[in-house]
Amino acid sequence: MPRRRSLRGMLGYVAQQVQQSSVVNPSTQEDRNARLLYLNTAMVGVATGGIAAFLPVFLARLGASPALMGWLNSAPSLLLVFLLIPGAVIAERHADQVAVRVRYARILRSAYLVCALAPFVVPAAYLPVALLVIWTLTVVPEAVAQPSWTAVLANAVSPRRRATVNSVRWALLAVVSAAASAFFGWLLDYVAFPYNYQAVFFLSWAFSWADPYFFSFIRIPPIAVARAEVAADFSRRRSLWRRFRDHMRPVLGCRPFWVFLAATLPYRLALNLPSPLFSLFWVNELEAPDTLIGLRGTVGHGVLVAGYLVWGRLANRIGHRAVLMGSAGILALYPVATALSPSAAWLLPAAAIWGFAVAGVDIGLFDLMLAACPGERQPLFAAVWTMAARAAMFVGPLIGAALSEATSLGTALLVGGVAQGVTILFFLVLPRDV
Repeated sequence: MPRRRSLRGMLGYVAQQVQQSSVVNPSTQEDRNARLLYLNTAMVGVATGGIAAFLPVFLARLGASPALMGWLNSAPSLLLVFLLIPGAVIAERHADQVAVRVRYARILRSAYLVCALAPFVVPAAYLPVALLVIWTLTVVPEAVAQPSWTAVLANAVSPRRRATVNSVRWALLAVVSAAASAFFGWLLDYVAFPYNYQAVFFLSWAFSWADPYFFSFIRIPPIAVARAEVAADFSRRRSLWRRFRDHMRPVLGCRPFWVFLAATLPYRLALNLPSPLFSLFWVNELEAPDTLIGLRGTVGHGVLVAGYLVWGRLANRIGHRAVLMGSAGILALYPVATALSPSAAWLLPAAAIWGFAVAGVDIGLFDLMLAACPGERQPLFAAVWTMAARAAMFVGPLIGAALSEATSLGTALLVGGVAQGVTILFFLVLPRDV
């Protein structure tokens, strides 16, 4: 009886703490913004564990070549490189960055529904290319939504709470993605092909449509008038090069930002080199069933939660650069472990390596990037940062695809892991901490 009372008392205490938390009972606008960001992130997590995880698997089962898989990763990045600066200009013309992000996020999420309906209207022989085109075009609205999202995040919560809010967001994203991957993996093995993948894509659209809904209730101060003036000045009748140069002047004169880009771009290139090869290796070499592929995602995202907790605490003790270098070194083992897997079951421990390590890479890169960017012109700096990352995401997968066709999938994965280990050395020029 005392033990039962003790358990009841503990559960009552937990319930009371939850009831009093700022998430359940927000008392300020900042608390409400944080809760809305959590809800927004949870909806994104369903799509992350759904269409984002299983579209490459669907293409692999349709017989897509390594070259097409490479373009699935590269084509969106290439298009986004050319669209991010115009997208930032469009974003900066509006004082209400929340409304801008909501409008373009809805357009982006609609592409998931188009992917779900495509097998009904596109012949099977042309379906891989059609899905590639649809997925590539999602970056058109993303070019505006991404810089607006960064500007909103910078103003929705104070710098004092930003690290905590981001840690909770990332952990929540990992948990929801893990659950979604497990459910969708089970669903794929119990529904006939290709309707199983269409169901995954449709559910991804349905849940992700709630993302802009929750985001629309975030309240931040209007964007500074000076930014709108700069955006308007960009549209005046002057030479294209001069307009571009004037608009980019704040970025060109920011040395810490360029040091960050120079130190991280080689690593981003190596990181993306094996990205189009994993799904092909799982399906063609290891013959992994969809349930196991879904379970692999669950393990990876589950360990990701623990990784955020561990690396987040270590960042305060050893510095963000040390966290970035250590986690990137562990992450380099992921493509190596995948390539050396003797059977599909070994994808699970490989996924655990990925989940634990990528959390530290996220924390290190994001916080060091914020430290390198000045507070003004946030949409512009976010656009340039994303543009540089997307350039690496364009080149890396194409190199990986070409390397796999010249050698083998396993060899290309091994080369990708070695390249990641070597490019970590460039991080030594970054500041030790922020």
